[in-house]
Amino acid sequence: MHKHFDVVILGGGCAGLSLASSLSEFGKDSPKVLIIEQRESYSNDRTWCFWDIANPKYQSLASHAWSTFEVINNKHASKFDCSQHQYLMLESHRFYEDALTKIGSNSNIQLMLGEELLSIPVKTEHGWHIKTADFELTAKLVVDTRPPKNISHTDSVLWQSFVGYEIETKLDFFSPEKLVLMDFDHMFKQGLAFIYILPTTKNKALIEYTVFSENIMTQQQLITPLKKYIAQNIDGSLYETVRVEHGVLPMGNKLKAQNKDPSYLFAGLFAGAARPSSGYAFQRIQSWADQCARSIATKNRLYAFPTERVLQSFMDGLFLNVIKKNPSMAVSLFADLFSNCDLNSVIKFMSDQASTHDYLRIIRSLPPRPFLKALPHFLMQKVFRRAGLM
Repeated sequence: MHKHFDVVILGGGCAGLSLASSLSEFGKDSPKVLIIEQRESYSNDRTWCFWDIANPKYQSLASHAWSTFEVINNKHASKFDCSQHQYLMLESHRFYEDALTKIGSNSNIQLMLGEELLSIPVKTEHGWHIKTADFELTAKLVVDTRPPKNISHTDSVLWQSFVGYEIETKLDFFSPEKLVLMDFDHMFKQGLAFIYILPTTKNKALIEYTVFSENIMTQQQLITPLKKYIAQNIDGSLYETVRVEHGVLPMGNKLKAQNKDPSYLFAGLFAGAARPSSGYAFQRIQSWADQCARSIATKNRLYAFPTERVLQSFMDGLFLNVIKKNPSMAVSLFADLFSNCDLNSVIKFMSDQASTHDYLRIIRSLPPRPFLKALPHFLMQKVFRRAGLM
């Protein structure tokens, strides 16, 4: 293995592999890259979903697309036609296979699995010195996509915690042409909780229990209500669990402070990848990966996740603070958003494609009182943060 690299990517998850894939497209002109990943191998461990808007990357690899979805509130289902912008599901094994194929086809890019850093990289006259149990090397540029080792509840306004069971039933049970985006759980009082159902065939679906709350929920805390839902709706003797996925996403998190040295970049969920109001991150990561790869290949410079647009950042922040202060209102706010607003505006807002007109539609669809009430405290928080007092 080489002893010196142009770029070392720490962490071979979605962000790390996406950047490496984008760099591989430069062919023989690609910089010399090494990805260091702790896991021994890749598996179908997660699912990414996004709307088919503005020609999203990897849409051709989507394993399923829905033109209709439901939002269920107190057993009343509201149906929505999203045929103009279908909802796409990308299984992680398809993304991993594509990324590994692209990386493997470029001799300038190497992937080291089952490796973990023994210490933090140190800048020397030869570049960043990196040491694992098996080797030592140097790099001109470092992109660190690893999540923080210690995450505190206070590191984000809210957390999106979820656990999902992909189940296969013996009898036809699901409608594969229609997904359930939200089936609200009114028994949960510490935030917003809902069931999310992605049916791919008449007898197979991914069913997730998702919570937006101030505190991080453990997998075991989420499994109990998920199993309860499945038991109430499907005879336990008539299905089997194919796989389980679990995750925690920040919603309005404190961004990880960048290294003062511009040759070391933090990237990933805790550096700006996650959309604060929804937790969607996959397409944001793809956009960043393409731009960062272009900057590295043409300018030998790293490119950080761009800052949020002012209006979008303001709306996301205020929305999250209202939910945090008024968890009992969360269900009605989301129900109002889908029922009272033009659906395409909602989709564009969730996909970072909203215009000013779309923002105004979002604002008009929601009740003004809770937002006006929360506004003074929210603005004061922003002032304190800018002054470094929070």
